[in-house]
Amino acid sequence: MPLRYFLYPLHLGLSPPPSTTTTMAAAASLCATAAASSSLLAPPAGAASSAASTASQCSSGALFPTSVPSLRAYPRLLLAFRRPAVAAVADPQGAVLEEDQEQQEPAQYDDDDYDDGYEGGRGPAFTPPTRPRTGKAALPLKRDRTRSKRFLEIQKLRESKKEYDVPTAISLMKQMASARFVESAEAHFRMNLDPKYNDQQLRATVNLPKGTGQSVKIAVLTQGEKIDQARAAGADIVGGEDLIEQIKGGFMEFDKLIASPDMMPKVASLGKILGPRGLMPNPKAGTVSPNITQAIDEFKKGKVEYRVDKTGIAHIPFGKIDFPEEDLISNFMAVVRSVERNKPSGAKGIYWKTAYLCSSMGPSIKLNIKEMLDYGSESSD
Repeated sequence: MPLRYFLYPLHLGLSPPPSTTTTMAAAASLCATAAASSSLLAPPAGAASSAASTASQCSSGALFPTSVPSLRAYPRLLLAFRRPAVAAVADPQGAVLEEDQEQQEPAQYDDDDYDDGYEGGRGPAFTPPTRPRTGKAALPLKRDRTRSKRFLEIQKLRESKKEYDVPTAISLMKQMASARFVESAEAHFRMNLDPKYNDQQLRATVNLPKGTGQSVKIAVLTQGEKIDQARAAGADIVGGEDLIEQIKGGFMEFDKLIASPDMMPKVASLGKILGPRGLMPNPKAGTVSPNITQAIDEFKKGKVEYRVDKTGIAHIPFGKIDFPEEDLISNFMAVVRSVERNKPSGAKGIYWKTAYLCSSMGPSIKLNIKEMLDYGSESSD
C-alpha cells in the first residue's frame, strides 16, 4: 500500500481510514523505511535516530488515531489516488512533499510530428474495402437510385435540363405515361410569391374548357326553395342542418361542398373538420355562391380550384392523359391565363420562376416560360 495513503490526510489535519493492528504495524515499517531510505532529500546526520523516532510514533498510534470517519469525507484524498505516482517523503509533521512537476500540465504531443504509418499515433489507419457499384447503386444521381425500372426507362425520352415549348411538352408527356391506369396531366408552377403575406397569396379557380375527365360528387348545404333547385341542377347530396350533423359524425362521401351564404354561420362549426381536407366552402374558391345552380354546373363541367402552397408552388391538374393533344393544350393554356390574370398585388419582380408538366407517375418536363406566355397570348387572340 502506498505511503501517501496514510500520510496525505495528515497534511489536511484529518485522520486516515480505519485500519487493523496488522495494518498499523505495516504502516510503522513503511514509515521507518521511507524516513531512512528516501532519495529525494539528503538525510541529515541523525537520520537513523529520526527513522527510529518516526517508527515509534507510527507504532504508538500518534500519527494514526484509531477513531476515523469514513473515507468519503476526503474528496482530496480520493483525488490523490487518481494522480500518477510521485516520490514522497515523510517529515516529522506527517506532511507529503511532492515534486513540482505534478502541478504542471501534462506535456502535449502532436500526432502529426510522427510519420510511422499510423493515423493519430493510435494504430494503423483503417480503410474499408470498396467494391464496384452495380445496378441502381451505380447511378450518379441519388434520387434515381430509388426509382423503378419503368421510370428510369421513360425518363430517357427527355433531356432533364432542356426547356421545351408547350406542344412538344404535351406530346412528350403522353409518350411517357406508361402506368397501368389512366394518369392525370398536371402542371406545376413555381411563383415568386411568399404566401405568409396576405398580398402575395394566390387562390382562384379556372374553368377547363375540355373538362377534367373525372366525375365530381357534389354536396350542397342550403335551405328553403334552393334545396329543390340544387337537386334539379344535378347535386349528388343536398341538405341543411341534417347534413351538417352527418358531417360532424364523420360523413365525407363527396368531392366538393357548396354552400349558400345564409348557411355559412352554421357551416363555421365545421371548420376543424373540413379545413384540413380542403373542403371548407370559400367565396374565392367559388364554393359559396347565391346562385347554387350555376356553381353546380361549373364544377360538373370542369371547374378546378388551385392555390400556392407554403413554398410558392401551384399544383394544378388539367385533364387526363387519354385526352387528345389539342384538348390538353386548350386546358393548359386556360390554366396559364388564369394564373397570370389572378396575379397578387404584392407580387414583385419576376412573377414566373419555373414551369413543369408531368403525368401522375411520370418524370417532369421543363417548359420555356417566355414561349409558354407567348403561346398563350397567340392562342387567346
